[in-house]
Amino acid sequence: MKQMMRLVAAGTVGAALQGGAADSPTSCITSWNVASKQFIDPPVFRVLPLPGASQYRAVVRQEDRSWSASSKTPILDLACIWPEVKTGWFSLTLDCLSGEGGVLRSESSPRVKAPDFKGFTEPPANWAAAADRNIAYLIHAADHAPAPYRETDVPVWIWSAYPGYNLSYPCITINNLAWAFLAHIANDGPQKTEALRLARAGADWVLEHRQLNSGALPLFPCSTVTLGKLEGGNEDSSVNLLRAAWLASSFVDLYEATRHEPYLAYARHIAEVTAKFQNGDGSFPYRVNPKTGAVVEQYNCGAMEFVELVEKLDRFGRDVRMSMAAQRALEWLLAYVCTTHNWKAAYEDVGEQRFYANLSQMAVMPLIHYLCRHQEEDPSYLPTAMRLNRWVEDQFVMFGPDDEASPVRAKGPLVFEQFVCWYPMEGHTANWILALIELHKASGKKEYLDKAMAAANAICAAQWVDGPLNGQFSTFGRDYRTGESAYTDDAGVVANWYNANASADRALYALAQYVRGQPASNK
Repeated sequence: MKQMMRLVAAGTVGAALQGGAADSPTSCITSWNVASKQFIDPPVFRVLPLPGASQYRAVVRQEDRSWSASSKTPILDLACIWPEVKTGWFSLTLDCLSGEGGVLRSESSPRVKAPDFKGFTEPPANWAAAADRNIAYLIHAADHAPAPYRETDVPVWIWSAYPGYNLSYPCITINNLAWAFLAHIANDGPQKTEALRLARAGADWVLEHRQLNSGALPLFPCSTVTLGKLEGGNEDSSVNLLRAAWLASSFVDLYEATRHEPYLAYARHIAEVTAKFQNGDGSFPYRVNPKTGAVVEQYNCGAMEFVELVEKLDRFGRDVRMSMAAQRALEWLLAYVCTTHNWKAAYEDVGEQRFYANLSQMAVMPLIHYLCRHQEEDPSYLPTAMRLNRWVEDQFVMFGPDDEASPVRAKGPLVFEQFVCWYPMEGHTANWILALIELHKASGKKEYLDKAMAAANAICAAQWVDGPLNGQFSTFGRDYRTGESAYTDDAGVVANWYNANASADRALYALAQYVRGQPASNK
């Protein structure tokens, strides 16, 4: 969503967070949090050791007060001063000092101490009813929403990511719409027949619009399309390799619902082609030229998209080669990404970024799911899942309208997408809700269910229930006082993305069903 990012309600918030030493290529912070916008828990910064320095110091300034933490090593832990810092903006200065106390090197940046969760104390909204209302909007939009390019009898979101937009991303759109419609059917929604038709329409379109049966990625789906062309945007003619596996996961689910054999066959094909590009350490490349196989961009922490696909395919016949590839991918994530927190964003519409300059929580969520589901296999899995969730909360969750890192005063909790597109979005909040459900199942800790219910209420609170946007959820956050969206595009359109709305539907239905099945004491 970086291509269309334009702040309209952020004031100076966005500008302050986008600038300064925090995201500068000259910063001497070597830890993953060099470009972090906010912290709930006390951060620890690592800085580049400086010859001749005998001490390192962090100074936090807020209004007319200041606090400092010092260390003889280039590791600065703010835990000793953190309780004194109020929620809100602060200035962080990191100094390298000589033996005489002189400043040898210094850098400063604005940061935010964000508020933590304060509990769930309100009545649950009617989540399923809100999802039904949004499904009705999506079904109507399929044939009636504006689009600069469309095909007859093809849903509008195939070519437009939101109403009127000239780009779309099939591997993050068709699958999420399918999952939303399948969830509507599972919840016995009022438009089950039309929902299944549209879910299948997306999958059938992919089978007819894909790479040629040649080159390095034969019959692979395209991850960006625009104005009738099966390429475009930041990706140009390359593809986001692992996104195809995420799309293929929805094909497995559609096969389970319809028993239409081409869906399962295509999912297996995508898994087999993807596995050929696995690196020796278990990781996968990010962007690949489908004709030559050349790696356009290497680092990608989204390996769970492949792992989840293989796990789903196992239900219909296990392939040992694929299972080994998935296990190697999982072990790479646990060994490298979970220790470095290099959760670098891998979105279709964002160009290449420096390490740590643009982190995101999206790739973390499916790993949390997996670790919770498989906790019996390894005693470290559940504690790791809980730590990962807290990292997501610390860095990306807006727990309330008083979170000054947010460009919009919205009802929380909501989840920010990524550093370079810093908005609290319903789609990412939905992914977090699904992870929280798994954490509650695995741990029994009520706080996870409370957070899921609070997040679902926040999504519902930002839904339009009348007017031209009736039924839509807010993708970029909605001011809880004025009802205004935090973002409109250059044409003045409130850009609520179809795939993000659909993700919200899936999570709201899932939570409604899960809560219905809980004992009264857990609700």
